[in-house]
Amino acid sequence: MSRSHHFLFALALMVPAAASAGQGVAPAPNASSPTVASYALGPNDEIDIKVFGQDNMSFRTRIRADGTITAPYLGNVQAAGRTVAQLGQALSQSYQAGGYLSRPSINVEVTSYASKTATVLGAVETAGLYPLDRPYTVAAMVARAGGARTDGANSVILTPLGGQPERLSLADASGMATRLVQPGDTLFVPPAEQVYVYGQVQKGGGFPVQPGMTFRQALALAGGPTLAGSTRRIEVRRGGKPLDKPSLDDVVQPEDVLVIKEKWF
Repeated sequence: MSRSHHFLFALALMVPAAASAGQGVAPAPNASSPTVASYALGPNDEIDIKVFGQDNMSFRTRIRADGTITAPYLGNVQAAGRTVAQLGQALSQSYQAGGYLSRPSINVEVTSYASKTATVLGAVETAGLYPLDRPYTVAAMVARAGGARTDGANSVILTPLGGQPERLSLADASGMATRLVQPGDTLFVPPAEQVYVYGQVQKGGGFPVQPGMTFRQALALAGGPTLAGSTRRIEVRRGGKPLDKPSLDDVVQPEDVLVIKEKWF
């Protein structure tokens, strides 16, 4: 596993579990989390409102497109733009001011995040639609989708809503840590770029390119040279043209072709 994959899986331990593919928006995380507590509600979010001691006034609803909900006895109440604590406090004050309840205790919990989401696609373990229930970097969002698979590239193609796609390196931990995912973003992990190893090797073929990989490491992935192969007689073709005096310690570039030739007997 590459360094970037280790980094992503380490991040995965710090974020809520990913949504299952085909199940839409992921389940709501723990409402006691500080990041969830600061989440601003929005249209289509589903919330559960409990008025303690008043089961007939407790209800579950989805925030309408205009940002409001309908609460028993109160009518329309603005929910969008408020945190769950702020909405609970507003409801409590309204019930008390209207003479319906004396010092009511009200808890609001998000049961389905739908107003602020990002989509993760491509070579990840669990592609799908994920709620932005807290600030996520690009790397953290890929980690939430289970991380890039072994056949995935060490990069992400980020397409903002209505914007142009941009390729970001997953190997650049410092850069990825500062790029936050925005609502409507699409993150696509493309297939891994390949280096090809042929000739006198144990198992020729294409292998995923890792950051800093050398031709010696690529040769190791191909099982090493055969008894007839010589590590001193190699050919590297890049862009269809042979390189001058290639070395096994040179760094691989995507789509390079390494050929191990026979020994001179």
